Amino acid sequence: MKRIVATIIMSAIVALSVVGCGGGGSGSSAAPEAPAAESVSEDANLVSASEYTDNVFQKLINMEIGTAGSSLKAAQIAEEILTFTASREIANIEESARKDAFNEAWESLSSEEKGTVKDNFKDIAGLIDEAFSDYESARGSFEDAGVGAEMEELANSEDAQKSWKVLCDLLAEAE
Repeated sequence: MKRIVATIIMSAIVALSVVGCGGGGSGSSAAPEAPAAESVSEDANLVSASEYTDNVFQKLINMEIGTAGSSLKAAQIAEEILTFTASREIANIEESARKDAFNEAWESLSSEEKGTVKDNFKDIAGLIDEAFSDYESARGSFEDAGVGAEMEELANSEDAQKSWKVLCDLLAEAE
C-alpha cells in the first residue's frame, strides 16, 4: 500500500514540476518575475561555477530514484538546493555573471550527467513548487526528511522564490 501511495505522490510531483518550473505553458505563472535591473548589485554574492556544480548538479546526479528512502532523500536535496539558491541570493546577481558561472558549470558535465540533472530536477522542482504553492500539503514529506522547519521558512520567503525561479530559468535555458 505504501508503494502505491508513493507512486501516486511521485506521479503528481512530476506533473506539478512541468507546470511549476517553466513547463512552457502560455498561462500566467504564480512565480515572481525576475528582479528589476536596478535591484541587482554589481558585486552581490557572486556564485562560482564550482558552487553550482557542488550545490546543485552533483546533488542531482547522485540522487537515487526508486530506492528505499529515495523520497526522503529527494526532500532533503530539495531543501539543500533551495537553501543554496536563497542563501547565495542568485536572483540578486547580475544576469550575465550568473549565466556565465552557471553555463561554465553546465558545460563541465558530460551528456549523460546533463540528462540525469534534467531528469532528477523535475522531481525536485515538483517538491519545491508544491512547497511554495501549498506548504501544508508538502509539510509531511519535508518533516519526515528532517527539514520541515527549514523548508517552511524557505517556502514563505519571497527572496527564496525569486532565486528558485532564476535557477529554474537557468536550467531551462541549458542545452
